[in-house]
Amino acid sequence: MTATDSPPAPAADDATLRLEPTSSRRSHLDIVDPDERAAEKAPPDVVWVDWDGPDDPANPLNWSRRRKWVISSVGSFFCTLVSLSVSGYSIAEVSVEEELDTSKTLSLLGLTTFTLAFAIAPLILAPLSEVYGRSFIYFASAVVFALFFIPQALAKNIETVLIARFISGCAGSTAVSIAGGTFADVWRGADRGAPMAFFTLAAVAGPGLGPVMFGYLAQIKGFPYLSWVLFAMSSVFALSLPFILDETRASVLLSRKAARLRKETGDERYQSKDDFERGSIRELMKTSLGRPVQMLMREPVLIAITAWISFTWVRLLHLFLVSIPTVYKGVFGFNTGQAGLVYMGQFVGGSLGMIFDRYCERFYQRNVAKRGPEARLYSAFGGGIFLPVGAFIFCFTSYPQCHWMGSVVGVVILYAGVYLSYLAAYSYLAEAYTLYAASALSAMSFARNVIAAVFPLFTPAMYDRLGVQGATGLTAGLDTLLSVTPFVLFAFGGRLRLRSPFAMELARREEADRVKWAALKGDGTLEDSRDRSEEKLGKETTETAV
Repeated sequence: MTATDSPPAPAADDATLRLEPTSSRRSHLDIVDPDERAAEKAPPDVVWVDWDGPDDPANPLNWSRRRKWVISSVGSFFCTLVSLSVSGYSIAEVSVEEELDTSKTLSLLGLTTFTLAFAIAPLILAPLSEVYGRSFIYFASAVVFALFFIPQALAKNIETVLIARFISGCAGSTAVSIAGGTFADVWRGADRGAPMAFFTLAAVAGPGLGPVMFGYLAQIKGFPYLSWVLFAMSSVFALSLPFILDETRASVLLSRKAARLRKETGDERYQSKDDFERGSIRELMKTSLGRPVQMLMREPVLIAITAWISFTWVRLLHLFLVSIPTVYKGVFGFNTGQAGLVYMGQFVGGSLGMIFDRYCERFYQRNVAKRGPEARLYSAFGGGIFLPVGAFIFCFTSYPQCHWMGSVVGVVILYAGVYLSYLAAYSYLAEAYTLYAASALSAMSFARNVIAAVFPLFTPAMYDRLGVQGATGLTAGLDTLLSVTPFVLFAFGGRLRLRSPFAMELARREEADRVKWAALKGDGTLEDSRDRSEEKLGKETTETAV
């Protein structure tokens, strides 16, 4: 019911909209049913505050496309800045060793601590954004992210750099953990593909821009100057946020609206239903931390996707951040600046992957009714093919007698595969787990970032002992082995999900919704109820971003 100036008396039929609390408020999956919470906690004469009709201009879903794109660009640009921080540090790693008189292993811990922060912080920041809003978390994170480039620039020892990068990584993880939710706040499902594709391009191709932009700076001036440049860029971004970023979280906006109406009218019956459905911060944290672990232990589909995408992510962040400098400096005699330009292949590959994905969208639209969530894996087929093909081309052309452009072609093809794999994995899990998509994506993100945090510690030793061809051939072989994942899931994913306890819980909820909608038919509230349910489901499936 939409709040008005004079609160109406509750209709007698409203009682049919409430669910009677069950004897147990938690299912076997330890999930609090939001309708039960609202039915149990809400006062009997409550007046639910909602949008003023389907075209309410205050609803972020009804904002202009220009405003939506400006807000969406915030997440994409923040993600690009974070990517520049990762790859910029990698290209300047030798300078870190020299400036701080430390070992290669300790200097590479700067990558590990940053990536480890990406695994931990989103489990806390994402649920906090549901309570305090996206804009506050964005702004606070951007300020902290910018400020902690100062101790990196002024550091006299490696310990200072490691601590600063961990804190900076926690703040920068907001770019990934909240961006998907922001897209769901402002874009309806049918319009969300394009902003998500550009965001994925920022996540996948963004790291390739760091060496291109900072290669010669790292070679001539060193790591401190690079940190000052990143501080300047991040500061401009943080200071611009209050002028371009509006709050987009619907539950926060409706909660504020309810509070405003209570203050203006003195009537305490005005309440936001989302305040009851959301639960306490303690419940949010328990779900955010506990359910992803449950799913990662019990869901074969999630386990398979996580193993595949984790190695793909390692490819993106670390293996090529080590192997490209090794090959182009050691084999082809490039200096740091010239080797940095090779990373343009990463951006070109990501762009080609985005074009390929737009083509695969046609197959998805044609087959989704028949195939279900597995129709999202058409893009992943390209990832499964391009990844090993690009890796082997890079491996077989990394000889002094070969022209360096041959290996660049391999880089382009490989990163087209990385883009397609990354985007398809997120889209597939979002559709396969719907209500539990945020937890599934959190589990995958946590696992891939923990694994990626470990790899830099032994990747240089692997190249030293196996040589360029041995190390790149080994990783190409692993690419080939894991590339069967999307094909297997396309064939058997539906049957695997039928045996999942989470899938059974989803089926139970869908049946309950069907019965509820059938009961509401004919009283004028069915479509409103269905629209509200589908809108909330769309938000939950993209709550955890790329």
